[in-house]
Amino acid sequence: MIDPKVIRKLHAQLNSGEDDAQLESASHIRNLSRESEEYRLAFAEVGAVGPLVGLLDNSLKQITITSAEALTQLAASPSLRTSIREAGGLANLVGVLQVGLETLESRPELVEAVLHALLALCADEEGRVGVHEASGISSIMRLLEVQNLLEDLRNLTAHLVLRLAYTAVNKNAIRECNGIKTILKLIGDKSCPRSLSGLLTQTITVLAVGNEINQDNVRENFGIPLLVHILEERPYDGTTASAADALRAISMNNDENKNRVREAWAIPLLVQLLGSDAADADVLEKTVDCLRILTTGNDSNKVALFTIPAGVPSLVRLLSTANPDQVVTERAAAVIGNLSTSRDYFSSIRESGALQKLVALLDAGSTSRVTEIAAKTLANLSIDDNSRKGIRLAGGVPPLMRLLLEKPSEQVLIAAEEALRRLEVDNMERNATLDAFRYFEQRRADGESSQVSPAAAEEQAASSSEPIDSRPLTRYSLEDTCGLLQDMGFHDTSLFVQHSVTGADLLDLSEAEMQSHLQLSPLQVRKLQGLVKAHRIFNAMMATPGKGEITALELEEYLRKQQLSKSDVRSLISGLAEALQTQELAMISFGKFARGFQCASSVSAEKTSHSQHFQGAPLLTSISRHHAQGQGREDVKKDHPDWGVAQIGKELGAQWKAATEDSKKKHFAQAEKDKERYTKEMQAYQGKE
Repeated sequence: MIDPKVIRKLHAQLNSGEDDAQLESASHIRNLSRESEEYRLAFAEVGAVGPLVGLLDNSLKQITITSAEALTQLAASPSLRTSIREAGGLANLVGVLQVGLETLESRPELVEAVLHALLALCADEEGRVGVHEASGISSIMRLLEVQNLLEDLRNLTAHLVLRLAYTAVNKNAIRECNGIKTILKLIGDKSCPRSLSGLLTQTITVLAVGNEINQDNVRENFGIPLLVHILEERPYDGTTASAADALRAISMNNDENKNRVREAWAIPLLVQLLGSDAADADVLEKTVDCLRILTTGNDSNKVALFTIPAGVPSLVRLLSTANPDQVVTERAAAVIGNLSTSRDYFSSIRESGALQKLVALLDAGSTSRVTEIAAKTLANLSIDDNSRKGIRLAGGVPPLMRLLLEKPSEQVLIAAEEALRRLEVDNMERNATLDAFRYFEQRRADGESSQVSPAAAEEQAASSSEPIDSRPLTRYSLEDTCGLLQDMGFHDTSLFVQHSVTGADLLDLSEAEMQSHLQLSPLQVRKLQGLVKAHRIFNAMMATPGKGEITALELEEYLRKQQLSKSDVRSLISGLAEALQTQELAMISFGKFARGFQCASSVSAEKTSHSQHFQGAPLLTSISRHHAQGQGREDVKKDHPDWGVAQIGKELGAQWKAATEDSKKKHFAQAEKDKERYTKEMQAYQGKE
């Protein structure tokens, strides 16, 4: 509990102008502020910050040191760091540091106090920028260059430089003061303690990230051999990890440095670290990430890694969802993914057992980066016959199929679909696999429902259901697909049900399959082809940046580039008018887009192809309405009111398959009569037009 009287007394002493009283006050403020946040805020409230900053002069008195120490404690509170900056604290501290450099041998404690205060104030971006604006970078780097500097002071200065390096403007300022050269010189000094070497190496990493000039400066000052040499030294500790991380940072998007790192013989040392029992998790993580960057877009580095016998096997050993450090697994998978872009490495990847490990990684989660990398790598490998066979034998198809049902991220969805396409998974295999999943899912659900109350089961189903229109077409179930087709004018979807056609199947159907297997009319074929086209346009539009703020004119121009007619474009824009006005185009579902697209594309087609629609409809409608054994769709629905579209369709298909040839002939004859009647109606319809 603070005493307000004490706070006021110390504040009065601080403003008394008497050296002894001010020193005593600053000392008490320092000690009390170290104890609690409550004291720090109390001193700030009475206005102690300004006088303390004012005592940071060039007189080199003890009060200057004590005031700096008090400000260090006050700066532990973010709000007080702002107050100290606004009172001119950074400029005063830099001024004292410049004087302290001249009297370093006699008053090292003064420099130490100033460094502590600066380090505390640089805990946020504003403080780091403030040091630069106060021209403090050059003084700090001069201090780091001092020969025979006390170890504590050098460590403190190195910590301050590291903290300053996190700000972009300071990255350049440190380089312009020959800071990178100074840091590398210290790293190469044999007398440099390993802990300090690790700290300085970490600073090189920070300076190089996002700054290509600094990356080149490290190379030009012979920093790459120094960093590679650290990888050779024992023990394998945090300094080793910092060296691997620094090599990664200077190689990021820098081909020249990637080549120089390889030429310095770093890749064999990195592989050696991967296989060492002495390397801890941090060393493994930084090492494998360095290999990931070195092999990204650099064929020479891929060859260097490939030619090391232990290279690929060491990476494969890290591919496990049981690995406690999933970052290591992800980065190792990414390195193998880099190798999988060339057939030259396929055999080695297969023989190392990577296929089984990559397939297992597909269970990491439908939105996991690990799953995405594994699926992409399997897709890359699937261009090779032997790899396709190996992936299938490893059981790769079912988990890839399962990903399509688990609400994956867009990246995982694209990678999984590409892998399945290259694995040549046809519709029959796809449907059989999905049916198996549905069967076991139903069995699991039945088992769970028997253990919970009906009310709880209903609530659980409602909470886990996904609105149809929120799904991509590739995740439309059979029933969802039939619903979309009925909205498009397919009044009879029994043949779609009979063939278990899902949304994903629609994208794979050829025109010949639409006509021969599904017995669709030319107009219906065009409708389905329009749906496929809508899928392509929708995906392309959703990938366009800024789609949520697009105007009607911009959308019109975009759609015309997709080879749509003017009338189709106008109709589609009309259907999307509400989404355009509310700037919610980015949130529009595929189902809504497809219905608007279908409405637009069918306007002209209906006028020219209406008769063709009637030509195909009588046969399907007649067979459905007057089905074999005298039971049509309505009869089945009446007998089984709880059945859905899929179950009714399967029952009708089974009945038709079991019907006798004589019975079928009767229905074909009835279909011909219906066709004649429709033809007459069509002629009358055209006469009215």
